[in-house]
Amino acid sequence: MFFKNKNNGYTLIELIVTTVVVGIVSTILVYLLVSIFGTLQENRIKKQLLMDGYNSTIKFVREFELVNNEPNLTLATASQIQFNTVIGGVLTTITYQIVGNELQRSVGVGAPVVISTNITGQFQYFLKNYTEVAAPLNSAERLTVRRVRLTLNMWDQGNRDYTYVADAFPENYRFSGGGS
Repeated sequence: MFFKNKNNGYTLIELIVTTVVVGIVSTILVYLLVSIFGTLQENRIKKQLLMDGYNSTIKFVREFELVNNEPNLTLATASQIQFNTVIGGVLTTITYQIVGNELQRSVGVGAPVVISTNITGQFQYFLKNYTEVAAPLNSAERLTVRRVRLTLNMWDQGNRDYTYVADAFPENYRFSGGGS
């Protein structure tokens, strides 16, 4: 007497259970992958925002520190600064302005270029004795400026705020205390 084993396949219950388990594991993996890629995207945007703010403030400081005397500061408001400086042996007018939620920079009569977005900010002006001068400055007040502060408040898509503050001193006032 020989009995044949009829276990050549899977039962319907086993197939249903396996399909359900594979579906649950797949759902968990898809959720994890989506959240990982979302976090990576947020981090990339945050990094780009921070680099834009850093590069903008550094560029402003480097250019403004090339100014070698006060008459070269030609416009000074809370949202705009214009100054003359020598770049490559050529006297050049540089303008920084905060328009809407952008920091724009223009050289000479060229069109403004956006160098940072998602910002609010202001320019502040200080005398030799560290007293702040209220903007806008008239021509006599512009002659007394010894330090300019650029404050940029930036936000990312999650509405987290980041603040950059950069102080710039004209070249001949940086270490000496600046004349009279």
